Amino acid sequence: MRKKVFAGLSVTMGILVMSSLLLAHHSDSVFDNERVVTVTGTVIRHEFVNPHDRIMLSVEEADGQTYEWIVTGGPPAQMRRVGWHDKMFAAGEQLTVTGHRYRDGRRVMVRGKILRADGKEVPLGGAAGGRFLEEFMEKYKNDKSRFSEIGKKQ
Repeated sequence: MRKKVFAGLSVTMGILVMSSLLLAHHSDSVFDNERVVTVTGTVIRHEFVNPHDRIMLSVEEADGQTYEWIVTGGPPAQMRRVGWHDKMFAAGEQLTVTGHRYRDGRRVMVRGKILRADGKEVPLGGAAGGRFLEEFMEKYKNDKSRFSEIGKKQ
């Protein structure tokens, strides 16, 4: 009888441990939270899909070449609550996005602030990138060496 109870408890504990691993979310440690980049570019497309929406921007960099940047954000369900939708950004629209870039240098960033060409800020709600940017600004707002700008306003 003890063996059956022990086996049952072992299986139950194993299931609980595995289910917590399956529900784990990925880490934001891929982003360089010690520096902020502001990227200005033209929307190629906006993918309003799970697990996180993405905006693809065409950005002309200092070397004169144009590169694609991926701006990632919150899950569509969260973003809908602050007014976002699948037609939020039109191809050809200019955006200026401030956030944290991937540590490995890839042209991928989590957004903390988005400005349209007319200067209006796009609401982000409580998305993680906004919190990262607020914390960064509190800590480093006077350290200009931690800020960079890429792309040209048209």
